[in-house]
Amino acid sequence: MKYLIIYFFFFSTLSLSVDLTRQKPIVKTVYLKGKVGVNHYYDPNELIFLTGKLYKLTIKNVSDSKHYFGSDLFAKSIFTRKIQLTRNTKKVVEIKGIIYEVEVWPNEELEWWFVPIKTGIFSDLECSVIDNKTKLNHSEMGMQGKIIIK
Repeated sequence: MKYLIIYFFFFSTLSLSVDLTRQKPIVKTVYLKGKVGVNHYYDPNELIFLTGKLYKLTIKNVSDSKHYFGSDLFAKSIFTRKIQLTRNTKKVVEIKGIIYEVEVWPNEELEWWFVPIKTGIFSDLECSVIDNKTKLNHSEMGMQGKIIIK
């Protein structure tokens, strides 16, 4: 009887494995904001994610210039399911693979679907686009951020 219980417990836990990329996503949004010659920033500038959870991070550029959203350390700590672009509720682009940086043009947005797989605090989120008026990197004008994976 004891061995039957152990056998049952062992094989019942094997059937509980799931595809982490197929769970219901946790939706988060980050806005790329700013004004040419004045300032540029991420809102929020700190993002927190949990390992093993599927996220749909919507990145919306609501400013008057293009922006980058990139963190090498973050990219190495997640499994990207896809990056998706939708127009008029119709999916028009889907990109798969390891993504280190995305570029989002003014008044555009994209969805980054991923599962964090490694914990850490990543302070290398920044935008390296050059401001047309000041000739400074957007990161020098405030567009820096931190990503935390717990």
